[in-house]
Amino acid sequence: MNKHPSAENLQDAAPVGEPKTRKAKPKAAKRTCIMVLGMHRSGTSALTRAISLLGAELPKNLLGANSSNPTGHWEPERLIALHDQMLAEAGSSWDDWRAFDSNDLGSPRLRFYKAEIARLIDEEYGSAPLFVLKEPRISRFVPLYAEILKRMRIDVRYVLIERNPLAVIASLANRNGFTMNFSSLLWLRHELEAERATRGRPRVVLSYESLLDDWRYSIDRITDAFGLSWPRPEGEWQFLLSKHFSTDNQHFTASTELLDADPRIIDWIKDAYAALTMLRSDDVDAGAMAELDRIKAEFDSVAKIFGDAFFPELDSRLRVLHQQKLEQQQLAKQRNDEIERSAPEHAHKVSEGQAETARLKAELAEQQHLLEESASLAGEIKRSQDLIADLNRQIQAFQAERLTLEIQLKDEPPSPSIGIGVHSPTFTALSKIPEDQEEIDISVDETKLVAFYLPQFHRIDENSEWWGPGFTEWTNVARATPNFHGHNQPRIPRELGYYDLTHPQIMREQIEMAKLYGLHGFCFYHYWFSGKRVLEKPVDLFINSDIDFKFCLCWANENWTRAWDGDTKNILLEQKYAEEDAEAFIHTMLGYFNDQRYIKIGGMPLLVVYRAKDIPDPRRWFSLWRDRVVADGFPGLHISVVDFYDISTPDEVGADSLVEFPPHKFNGPQNHPSEFPTFTNPNFSGGIVDYRKMIAQSANRPKPSFNMFRGIIPGWDNTARRQNNPTVVVNSTPELYGGWLRFLRFQARQDHPDPESRLVFINAWNEWGEGCYLEPDQRWGLSYLEETLRSKFFDAAKEPVGTNGARARLFDRLVAPTENVELPGAQIPIETLAAIVPPSPIAVKASKLLRRVPPLHFMASYFYKRLRLAK
Repeated sequence: MNKHPSAENLQDAAPVGEPKTRKAKPKAAKRTCIMVLGMHRSGTSALTRAISLLGAELPKNLLGANSSNPTGHWEPERLIALHDQMLAEAGSSWDDWRAFDSNDLGSPRLRFYKAEIARLIDEEYGSAPLFVLKEPRISRFVPLYAEILKRMRIDVRYVLIERNPLAVIASLANRNGFTMNFSSLLWLRHELEAERATRGRPRVVLSYESLLDDWRYSIDRITDAFGLSWPRPEGEWQFLLSKHFSTDNQHFTASTELLDADPRIIDWIKDAYAALTMLRSDDVDAGAMAELDRIKAEFDSVAKIFGDAFFPELDSRLRVLHQQKLEQQQLAKQRNDEIERSAPEHAHKVSEGQAETARLKAELAEQQHLLEESASLAGEIKRSQDLIADLNRQIQAFQAERLTLEIQLKDEPPSPSIGIGVHSPTFTALSKIPEDQEEIDISVDETKLVAFYLPQFHRIDENSEWWGPGFTEWTNVARATPNFHGHNQPRIPRELGYYDLTHPQIMREQIEMAKLYGLHGFCFYHYWFSGKRVLEKPVDLFINSDIDFKFCLCWANENWTRAWDGDTKNILLEQKYAEEDAEAFIHTMLGYFNDQRYIKIGGMPLLVVYRAKDIPDPRRWFSLWRDRVVADGFPGLHISVVDFYDISTPDEVGADSLVEFPPHKFNGPQNHPSEFPTFTNPNFSGGIVDYRKMIAQSANRPKPSFNMFRGIIPGWDNTARRQNNPTVVVNSTPELYGGWLRFLRFQARQDHPDPESRLVFINAWNEWGEGCYLEPDQRWGLSYLEETLRSKFFDAAKEPVGTNGARARLFDRLVAPTENVELPGAQIPIETLAAIVPPSPIAVKASKLLRRVPPLHFMASYFYKRLRLAK
């Protein structure tokens, strides 16, 4: 065997057994290579060392141990350098999740690398009859190595070792600082390429976790599959392997259940890991390989688009930063040399020396500044890593848009966005020529629309800890999938995009849009836990800005839980209501109340409390708050509590008013649709509510004896947060929303003569995770905002007389045929609409008592639903 084969030697090598015209050379001794394939940080080192202890030869020049791998890497150092050179020449790197094509090198360079790889294999392993080769980068170009080793007449046996992606992600975050989504894609690329390239070849698929749990079983599988007799005596390698696996170097562990339950991990990763798990027991499982083919095709279609835009940009930025750092270091060295040369020359000149000393000090200060700028380059690198996370969110968005298109192709094509159609309010208002327009007496409604505002769309440490690095509400939104035919999921934003609320310009754009379409202000959710604030940055940015827009705060005083419902189980952040919390809370609110933009009623700041009855003694708390606010110079404090399930009047807690908050108390069986959609998710266990019936319940609500601010939602669908058990409101459209809002405005004018206290709350401006937002999306465009503005103007001469007339006008609209809804054939008679009322106070109290005994509550709920359906 030629120890240093040239490219020509490899290219012209004839297959074994092919007749030759010249005298045959003696055959080289048969050699076998056991190639260990797998993602970085997946246990390849531990497996490679184990195979070497069985007697397989290791390379002569090993990559040494380090803090991230204290027992050694057991891989050829010179091949690593060659691989990095080859990848860089092809515009790639070891941490590139795009597919690698060796043809990108060009024929001459490809022949060079084939020859170099063959030369290094010969030099590293000599004539060893059995050797083990491990270098994770090879997983991305297995076919290249297979061709080279075949021409070198070396038999190859492949061992694929995979590890739970969560553990790999954690290990890469610890060693390299990689984000979760970036590491996920890197893991996926290595696993998919290695598996595809080894099909039909001698291979064994192992898991790192199983290897550590029972190494004897894993070694037996390799031995039996490859029919090998190990060079080292069995008694000897049994002892050595027992010692080798007695040291636990698995710092990060994760179960399959934890992976499946983790909402941060995209489905590609979960599905690929499940398929690889099937290949452990049968490496030719057709179903598993078909699933991996599907994932690879989808991944490849996205990876090239985004990868080709991202990796060159990142590489360019890093090169610029590196060059700047070198230049600054050279400049600093030059200044130091000048200082050293100048000091002796001017030491004898006292007066000139003093001036020179001052100059030198200034130069030293400048030098220090340059060194500090060099240190700041680390911050640039961190921002580059953030760019990686942003790109992964774009990938999720791309997947969501593609999924939406696939769904639309399967179902009936959707109608154009109402915001651009010929029936849109904008078109209707502007399309008539002057002589065709009817003369009307336009009046302006002075009801103030206040929209709840969620500040969840930015990163915080708590969310990164609980849900994974970089988690925001967009993480949930992008991964939602339809539960039934016609289900509008995932929701995709339009004009404002997948924004980050830590950028001040974003809120400026939001508020410009809100003001343009007639909103009075935002009610920001305020998260305060015994002095600890979370999600506070967007509101703080607003407070410190000159943005001219009204606002108030809603204390969202419920627990943060893994179920997103404020329950008392699986608590992440708990409301403790300590004795000193009442005083501490109101003290922190005074700064907001003193802002000129804060919404006030009769000079009193408006404070909304989400779950008043969770406070141990709300009357005492509210009284203390009022006293403290009055002492600060206000005439009082207007406390408005949300109309939650456990409260009926504000008097129960000593509040001033109630804020209606759909879908609370609107999602009962009285509002279930008469026809249900065709479900495509077999695990669906959520609830379906008809938007038209919700509107009817709202219109039928009599004027209460207490002060109440009416509430409205444009829609509701929290599938993004609860895929299998959401509450989904069907048949909601901008037109129906506009009709509902006009009714509430009319009622507000009737019930609140003073415009200052005439408020209607909209839930919400941007609750994307709950499908409850006014912001423009891909389906409806600006239509909900246009209806919001349209409702502000009315023809006084054509207004109905009294609330009954306004209700009749609204019901006529509800029974008319509606386009672009999920259940277009389900008409509702006016008689049915007129009979829909909220649950009675007795039913609410009974439900509250029954909830304390879950089995009784389940039985009562079941029979109640059956009774409603029977009626």
